Amino acid sequence: MLTIYSLWIMVPNSMGNVLNNIKLLRQDDSGGDIALLLRQWTVAGFVVVFVFIWMYFGTFSVIHVVIGSFIAICILLKAYLEVGFRIKLDYTAVLINNILLSVGYFIGFIAFKVTGIWEFVFLLGYLVSCVYCTVKTGLLRVPPCSTELFASIKKDAYSLMAAGIIGNLINYADKLVLYPLMGGMAVSIYYTATILGKITGMLTGPINSVILSYIARWDKSRTNVFTKVLSLSIVVCIVGYIVSLLLARPVIGLLFPQWIEKVMDIIPLTTVTVMLGILASILNPFVLKYCKMQWQIGINTIASIVYFGSALLLWNYMGLKGFCIGTIIGALTKLLIIVVAYYRSVDKQK
Repeated sequence: MLTIYSLWIMVPNSMGNVLNNIKLLRQDDSGGDIALLLRQWTVAGFVVVFVFIWMYFGTFSVIHVVIGSFIAICILLKAYLEVGFRIKLDYTAVLINNILLSVGYFIGFIAFKVTGIWEFVFLLGYLVSCVYCTVKTGLLRVPPCSTELFASIKKDAYSLMAAGIIGNLINYADKLVLYPLMGGMAVSIYYTATILGKITGMLTGPINSVILSYIARWDKSRTNVFTKVLSLSIVVCIVGYIVSLLLARPVIGLLFPQWIEKVMDIIPLTTVTVMLGILASILNPFVLKYCKMQWQIGINTIASIVYFGSALLLWNYMGLKGFCIGTIIGALTKLLIIVVAYYRSVDKQK
């Protein structure tokens, strides 16, 4: 389940977020070009997920393959359509949308308890959200067409998508790399060790969205905000790290008592990785706004190479703890490149 969910996040969710950000940054001149790109990517996302789930199970399953592929479409559409709320800065609609998503999850959970099919949780959750976004934003009513801007928009979209997929390789490496190396138990232990940090990190998704929504409207004279955001974010992440460590044993002991001793051994390391990732995600909207799109690919490619190289090397000598140290090195590398890229680009503009 964790592996398939990782696939959904890496492919259709990445595609939807790319179209979301492109639409937000180019909202005045995109016309029907993004609608055309959305249609193409929806088909491509469906095919990719369909093939990978089929390969993963080793046999064709209507339940897992077909439903899983349909969920991929819903995830992509939700991720894109939410831009309608971001353009209008309508965060009340964002709140309502996520409440409806939670209601859909709950209905899907009931369906799962009745049928035993876990995909129903995600299917009904994302389906309810998609219906609301479709009605509220009207973005799906925009007729797809190709203008003289299509080539430029397509180039930026593919650059950002490549960067997003590469970046998500880091975020979901525990499922994609640890499973073939050490098996499902290592995945479960690592996932459990990161869960508190990821709960804290749930705050950064909305923060990241709000930051980009506002700075998309700024001119290039307001670059001094970056240093203030960086300083404040460092303080927030330090506090988040301390709180996560203090709550780790009681919370994990309640939720995952079977892993408690093994998890406590690595949780100081995994929480550092999560906090560095949070800090990078808060700062990245500034790079999106003020740096060339190619920086996104460069940042995530270099960080991924360092991430996997150091994690696999240290895993070979120190096992799971070495893997965790390697992930810290990779996350820190990404953060440093983001900071350097921003200041370098701003200096050039000045």
